[in-house]
Amino acid sequence: MGELILCKRPIAATPYFIDELSLNIYSLEELSYYVSHNVYLLNSSFANTDLCRWIGKELDMKDLETELMHLLQENTPLHIFVGHILTACGYLTASEIKQVMDVIATFENKSEAECKKIRGDRLMEKQRLVDAIYEYENILDGDLPMDKQLEGNIQHNLGTAYSRLFFFREAAICFEKAYMANHNSGSLRSLLYAYLCGGDSDGFEHAVTRFNVTEKDVATVRSAVDEVMHSTAVTDFSDMVNQMRVDYREPFAYMEQMQKIVGGWKQDYNRLCRI
Repeated sequence: MGELILCKRPIAATPYFIDELSLNIYSLEELSYYVSHNVYLLNSSFANTDLCRWIGKELDMKDLETELMHLLQENTPLHIFVGHILTACGYLTASEIKQVMDVIATFENKSEAECKKIRGDRLMEKQRLVDAIYEYENILDGDLPMDKQLEGNIQHNLGTAYSRLFFFREAAICFEKAYMANHNSGSLRSLLYAYLCGGDSDGFEHAVTRFNVTEKDVATVRSAVDEVMHSTAVTDFSDMVNQMRVDYREPFAYMEQMQKIVGGWKQDYNRLCRI
């Protein structure tokens, strides 16, 4: 699982299989680790009789099995069910258990589409952009019931993920679909930003005409992009490159330094694309 986990309780002869990650679990500590590191993947199917029986039979924790089976029969919320497992294990601290339970509680009493969107949003927060894109696209490509507002918000976040990876054409398509669904001015502004950042002046002018964007709003969008293009970070980098041309007069030395900079950019980009 990527790191050493100290198991103080029995190790199962037969593992419990986690379908979502094709993962075998051999101990309660490993199960706790899985839950705490993949909390956004959990749904109601996690609480099931197979898991309870595995804990009782393979880990020889009959009391916990009985306790969990009772919770299932009472239709106890998932965050309470998970909390009992984590507390019985002792792998996590009390504050860590509460944090996990609070996150799971946010998913309860929401539609499946809303839960999946929350998972995608959390992936975005963790800079796991490709995973977030997959999550959002799976929602939109499926047949889950959702209202237009939610659909538009998912399209908007999908466009945001694409734009962070510099796929501005794909981002613009998403932002347009978002605005058509949610009629949110933020989605319209993002559509215009995507066209400008992607260098698509025709697309920009077409969107301005199609959606009757006011001259004031057009000026605001252009000003915001221009401000970024002439920000201190951009001018400082330009000055640094000019100074490098002075410091490294030989073309080979200059190119070597530039390759180091570009190499750093590539590493940062690859981290954003990790799955």
